[in-house]
Amino acid sequence: MTTVGSTGAGREGRDVVLAFEPETAATLRTRGRAYFLCEVDPPSQRGRDIAAEVVETARHDYYYDLSAGNEVALRRALRKANRQAAQLVRELRGRTALHAACAVIVNNELYAARVGRAQVFLVRHARLFLPGDEPNELADFVHRTTTRQASSLGSEPDLLPLVWRQTIEAGDTIILASGSIVDALGADALKNAAITLHPRAAAEHIKNRSVAEDVGGSHAVIFLEIAAASGAAARLAAGPESAPAQEVVIAENIRSRIDPIWRRRPRLGAVLAAIAAPIGRAVVSAVAVVLELMPRRRPELPRRQESARSRQMRLQRITSLLAAALLLITVGIGAVVVNDYQENQIVNEFRIAVVSVETDIASSRSFADREDTERAWERLEAASKRLEDAAGSPAADEVRVEELRREIRSLEDRLNSVIFDLAAVDPGAAPVRLTQTPNGLYAADPGSGKLWRIFGEPVTARVVLERGRDQVGTPLTVVAQEEALLTVDDGRVVWRAEGNALDRIDLPGTETWKGVTDLATFVGNIYILDGPSGQLWRYEPDFQDELQGPVAFLPEPLPAGSPRAVAVDGDIWILVADGTVQRYRRQGIDPVLTRLPFAPRWVEAAPKATAIQAIDAQRWIWLLDGTARQVVQVARDGREIARYALPARLPEPSAFFVSEGQQIAYTIHGSKVVATSVAR
Repeated sequence: MTTVGSTGAGREGRDVVLAFEPETAATLRTRGRAYFLCEVDPPSQRGRDIAAEVVETARHDYYYDLSAGNEVALRRALRKANRQAAQLVRELRGRTALHAACAVIVNNELYAARVGRAQVFLVRHARLFLPGDEPNELADFVHRTTTRQASSLGSEPDLLPLVWRQTIEAGDTIILASGSIVDALGADALKNAAITLHPRAAAEHIKNRSVAEDVGGSHAVIFLEIAAASGAAARLAAGPESAPAQEVVIAENIRSRIDPIWRRRPRLGAVLAAIAAPIGRAVVSAVAVVLELMPRRRPELPRRQESARSRQMRLQRITSLLAAALLLITVGIGAVVVNDYQENQIVNEFRIAVVSVETDIASSRSFADREDTERAWERLEAASKRLEDAAGSPAADEVRVEELRREIRSLEDRLNSVIFDLAAVDPGAAPVRLTQTPNGLYAADPGSGKLWRIFGEPVTARVVLERGRDQVGTPLTVVAQEEALLTVDDGRVVWRAEGNALDRIDLPGTETWKGVTDLATFVGNIYILDGPSGQLWRYEPDFQDELQGPVAFLPEPLPAGSPRAVAVDGDIWILVADGTVQRYRRQGIDPVLTRLPFAPRWVEAAPKATAIQAIDAQRWIWLLDGTARQVVQVARDGREIARYALPARLPEPSAFFVSEGQQIAYTIHGSKVVATSVAR
């Protein structure tokens, strides 16, 4: 007869617990009672559904497989459940692991198995045992020197579980526990609960301890107490007394041989005391002799009696010394009081300054919420000045000063429309080229040797390419090719990145270049702007999609060092060092370009452009004037449409990209990425 106590099926997809007793007596005698525990790691509802399906498969196959004995049937059922779990867990891409333990009680025999972190214990005569490697073998949990690890359920499709067979007695307790319970509470907690409590109370006690100690994962545990049935009482009473375990007999035999030897060990304390006694007496005698040999003081001679005058003079001297000492003490106390007052005054002044800074920051934040940027900047600059004065105080709290500085920098970034600061990831970041795909912004940073991806909400950044990784050199520039990226490094190698794929494009004739100033692409063609030679090199794919070139595409080279940037939208736009834009077009199948007239009609002073953007999918041409800190919108016929001011308190922009769909101009100022609205 068995008494069962368990925590039941856990919530939030943590575990599955199944206790099954056949209703047919014949099945009960031949197949017995089955108990299954399956732990889901990490917890999920989908994982719990898979665990319930796997447990039901194991139970069904065990009871309906009548072709073999209980041990073989249980092993077959677990193997089939493992194969089913492997198929279902593979759909979750390995994000979920199942750990199972089961026990089957048939008459007076126990069949147990486990897969993964779940454990099976047997408590007999107040001792905790683990399943052994052979039938009827018990391994004492206290004396175990090795651990028995098994893969999780479903991780290996061809897993062969080990089924442990053991004869059980009345009074034994079988424990099925999840790995989280064993790791957090320990096996001794399970043993103590099984010995001292009823199975249901023991299961409730273990669950309450798991909740109190914030045990992560499953809290599932099953306690099975074996009791003698009433019909078998006479047979059990007449049975022979069980002999103690073999390891107990061996330990008692060793202890009986060692104890007599230990009682006859030498007493070191008595030996040391006997040796120290004469040495101590000799030392005392030697010290006494030395003291007798030391010189004695001479006897004092009779003194002449003092007169009243001498006593008066001595009293005056003592009074003067006491007065001088009192004066010194008073001066010292006064100095301490004055110093303490000054220190308190300095501390109070620092606290007042901090309160003023906090007030200015709050006022600036309030003005920023109301989009009154001028007054917000006034309060923020006042807060910065007060904070720097307060930081020079001897009583300055460096931690508090740094917190206020971070608040001021955060508010400055907000007023400057900064969406992300790459210095937070890499202090040396300073991108010089910027582009955009549906996956986010991409910035080429030759200084740090990285190609950044800026994306997400909240905005974050990660490295796409890095110098020295995957044989990539220093990324010099970057351009978008639909959803992919093209970049060229200092080794004159073009790299194409899309998703997690990175392809190397070795262009022929790179020794013809003198340098790489900018990169552009259009309908499969690749254009390399060679600033030192003043030429634009074209690479065009042939019928086998192999890039052929280079072809000097400009009719006449530009002055050396004058080209600054190139953009292609069908026409080719080249920005030169004086800030002017030259427009070219290929006529028919001409091998070189033809220059077209382009005379911008400026509404205000002509900008000195430092970067250009022209995309066939966009309506306008965009120019970046870094010195004037503005983005200029121009029609393709040269007509100026609008100008958009960039933050004046940031460094000059080094790169930009305008998204007409978002109506936002993204600019790079040092390490900061700024988003400016271009909505009209």
